[in-house]
This record gives sequence, structure tokens and C-alpha cells, in this order.
Amino acid sequence: MRTQTPPWTDADCIARHYAEACERLHLPQNLYEVALEEHKHKKHLLFRKNYNRIGLYLERLGKNILITDRADWSTDQIVQASLDRYMVEKALRQSQDHDLVSLYPWRHWTASKIRCHIFTCVVALTYLRLIENRLRQAGLPLSAATAMEKMRKLHSCLCWTASSKSPERMIEAPTPLQAQILAAFGYQVAGGVLQKLEV
Repeated sequence: MRTQTPPWTDADCIARHYAEACERLHLPQNLYEVALEEHKHKKHLLFRKNYNRIGLYLERLGKNILITDRADWSTDQIVQASLDRYMVEKALRQSQDHDLVSLYPWRHWTASKIRCHIFTCVVALTYLRLIENRLRQAGLPLSAATAMEKMRKLHSCLCWTASSKSPERMIEAPTPLQAQILAAFGYQVAGGVLQKLEV
């Protein structure tokens, strides 16, 4: 009676299993050395790492391939546009901020109202960028959220005086940072009143 050769003693079967495993894991087959050797009438499976090949393979990892249809751009422009994508990612994260933009959750059912809601959120993101640009031009490296948080702490109150028949709104003295933010937009607080800066 003929006995079947066990698969772990067949070199071709082992090589086929190794190739299938590499293909399943998306690995090249030359990272490891697989061999079936016979020693004292016993077969031994040898499985060794090829450190040189693995090192070369790891050096290729972590690289970005940039694909663009802007054939008129230089290489520097393409790379800079790729590096500036963090601004888009920041805007997407900000669209989930419940205090500033709050794209989600949608509280509308009809398509027209959903479109209007999304348009309003895009306008809000645009205004936040305009605020940050104005602050940057004034030499204040603040985010719009930080500037708005600082300005929320600038309080006002209604005051009656002996000579006034109706209450007047008075603004407290701003902190130096609040005064700089106001000045960036062309305003100042003088005598408790918000006034335009004279150019």
C-alpha cells in the first residue's frame, strides 16, 4: 500500500504555501528564506529573515506618491499644495465643532433645507478664515476660536446716570489682548463706548 507524502515534507508544497501567504499579506517573497534540508534522514524546515532585504523594504515605506492633473505647476508648487492640505483637514475638523460651525447633526429633512444648512456652514468657515487672516495681518497669530473666546470675556452693562433718562450700554475696559483684537478690526473701546479707530 502506497502512503501519501505529508505536505510539510514536500518542498514544492511548502514553497507554494509560502507564496500564497506572502500574496495574502501583500509582502514580497524575498524577505525570508525558506528551505527544506535533510539531516540524519530527517527533514528540517529552515525559515530565516533576510535582514538586508527587510531593511531595503522598510526604507521604501512611508513615502507619498503625489498624483496631479496640474501639468503646468512646478514640482515645488505641487509639493506645497500637498503640504497645505492640513488647512482643509483643519476646516473639516472644525465643521464638527458644536460651538462654531456644527455641520452635524442635521436637523432638517428636506433636500433644500439641508443644502441651505451646508451652505451656511461653508459661509461660517469662510468667515472664520477671514477673521484669522485679519488677525494675522495685525501680527496676532491666534485662531478664530481663540479670539472669539477672548472677546466673549469682554462684558458690558446698562448704566443709569443722574442726567440720563434712559440706560446707556457701557463696555468694560478691555485687556491688552482684547484691545489688540479690536484694533485688528478697526475698533477701540474709549470711555466705555465701542468706537471706530481713526485712520
